[in-house]
Amino acid sequence: MPVYATDDGFIEKIDADLVGSIAVYLGAGRMKDENEIDRTAGIVLNKKIGDTVNSGDIVAYIHTNDESKLKGATKNLEDAFQITKKKVTPTSRVVEIL
Repeated sequence: MPVYATDDGFIEKIDADLVGSIAVYLGAGRMKDENEIDRTAGIVLNKKIGDTVNSGDIVAYIHTNDESKLKGATKNLEDAFQITKKKVTPTSRVVEIL
């Protein structure tokens, strides 16, 4: 299921905690050792911080076998992408290479 940009601009931020929580909800991760992992579930991010987007562009894909989870997961994943009108220059999170 594709997830679309809701506005024009630049990807300023992607809420990694929210993306991770959605992945767990879909079954791609687990909260307890006894939970099963659904190897067909997951999220593919098509855009990264600094990328230009237009409303309607695909920013991500959701993979799941449970269609009842799609509506909520799609809306929440849309909310994980923060879009701004100002050009964004991504910064490296690498502090040092040893």
